[in-house]
Amino acid sequence: MSRISQISVGALKVTALRDGELSLPAEVLMNLSDEQSQQITSDENNELSTSNVNAYLIQTESQNLLIDTGCRDLFGPTCGFVKDALREAGLGPENITDIFFTHLHPDHVAGAINADGAAVFENASFKLIDLEYNFWTSDDFTDAEVNGNDWASLARSALKAYEDRVETIAFGNDIIPGVTSVSIPGHTPGHSGFRVDDGNESLMQMGDILHVPNLQLDNPNISTVFDVDPEAALKSRKELLDMVSTDKLLCTSGHMINPKFGYIEKSGASYVMAK
Repeated sequence: MSRISQISVGALKVTALRDGELSLPAEVLMNLSDEQSQQITSDENNELSTSNVNAYLIQTESQNLLIDTGCRDLFGPTCGFVKDALREAGLGPENITDIFFTHLHPDHVAGAINADGAAVFENASFKLIDLEYNFWTSDDFTDAEVNGNDWASLARSALKAYEDRVETIAFGNDIIPGVTSVSIPGHTPGHSGFRVDDGNESLMQMGDILHVPNLQLDNPNISTVFDVDPEAALKSRKELLDMVSTDKLLCTSGHMINPKFGYIEKSGASYVMAK
């Protein structure tokens, strides 16, 4: 099965790289109905909580931008295939010129370094939002399983591996020409999506507003325990889904399943992928 899905946005080539797939357990999902919780708990292969881990490759004539790097071996044998997806797209790690991170959670940053902490993408710059850098390099962490010391340590290890190539940018700035960071508050302090614009064509990548699309499109109030600020993350999810549906924007997200790229339509209080 192919690990890539490709589209063009004007002259820019955009490839979704499927690092892996998994089902999230009911205990990390909030605001589930009793029926949904029971279905997820009783069937580990259920479709309700299916999720993918996606990275993105954006190619211009002179640059190969990788956005996020997957989770390496941290999430078990069904994930950690970003390099395989890149090879399918015709590139190796040495061909990546720039990396941008939507945020520094393990499933987005672990693939940037080997198990020994060495940089995987030896020729790439390392770009992220300044607020995200400041958050993960602070000392304000506990031993919590989620957003705690272990996650901060991994983020810092990745930053150290690329320390002479780290560049922080502010929200709204270009990552490379034609690709712009977009503020999506709540999931982490510097959580970002990105827009690709060329001529009259556009794509909106919605970051991690959706972890389980089958559930959260139907009921945007369903959240995860991974959000640093749950109220802000919920607000961002609703606002962004309203925006892409109202503006009829081609969109995708870090955990989108299939199709990777599409249009979202509003249906009452829910949303659906347009057919």
